[in-house]
Parts: sequence; C-alpha cells; structure tokens
Amino acid sequence: MKRRQVLAVAGSLVAFSGCTGGASTRSPENDVGTTDECGSYQLCEGSEMLRVFVSSAFSGEVVLDARCRDEEFEIQPGEGKTLRRDVDAETCDVTLYVDGTEAYSDTIQDYESTTLRVNSSGDIDEETVEV
Repeated sequence: MKRRQVLAVAGSLVAFSGCTGGASTRSPENDVGTTDECGSYQLCEGSEMLRVFVSSAFSGEVVLDARCRDEEFEIQPGEGKTLRRDVDAETCDVTLYVDGTEAYSDTIQDYESTTLRVNSSGDIDEETVEV
C-alpha cells in the first residue's frame, strides 16, 4: 500500500527552521534549503531533493536508481540515502526497487523535497514537501 502525504507550503512562509537567510542558523541535515538566491518556488543547490530510509526490520533488497546521478545506490536495512541538489532548481527522475520490483517512480521537481520510507513489510510511505 502506498500512502502519499503532500504538504503545500507557500513560498513566503517558513516551514522549517533554518530556511531564512541567516546562514549561521542553517543546518544542512534538517532543512530543505530554501533561500531567496535561486528564485521563488525553487529549491537551491545543496537542498535536500530525496531522502530514503529503510526499516531495520526489513529483510529484503532496496535499490535507488537516481537518473540525475547516473547511478544506482543499494540501501541496507537500517540505513538511508540522501540526494542533494547539485545546482539550483535541479530535478531528478528516481525509481526505487524493493526486492527487484519497481515500488516507486517519480520525477522530483525543482520545488519538491521527498522522503520515502520502506517499512518492515517492504511497503513505501511517501512524504513530499512543496515550496
């Protein structure tokens, strides 16, 4: 079962701590990295594009195919993988395979940050934040 939660955030509202212009308060692990430097409704270079977590109770194989990186990443149970934007407003076609079967496929847009969680049964929970 695939659950989708989408949180729409107006570009002028700050939904994450550290997303204002103050570089000294910014924590790259906890924010999606919005600034005024790359334009309205776009996420900047270095911002989180995709984060994948795999439950430590899952016993199968999880592979992330990130076409924007021309690379596949195997993610072990109990571990995760984060993709950050290499350039302002970068998009990425991603596919997540669970035990060799396509479980998720989407294009992460320049205004989105997506988190995928593979639970113990191999089901995917998705949360997408849009600015």
